[in-house]
Amino acid sequence: MGNKVEINTAAPDFELADFNGRLVRLSDYRGEKHVVLVFNRGFV
Repeated sequence: MGNKVEINTAAPDFELADFNGRLVRLSDYRGEKHVVLVFNRGFV
C-alpha cells in the first residue's frame, strides 16, 4: 500500500491541490502548532 510513517517521526513533505485548485505543501505549515489533514474519498 505504500510506506508507513512511524510514530513520533516527522511526516514526509507532500503537495496536493486544495478545493480551489491551488497547490499546498505540508511544509508550508512547518512551525504551526496543529495541522489537520482530511482526505475525502469520492463515491460513484
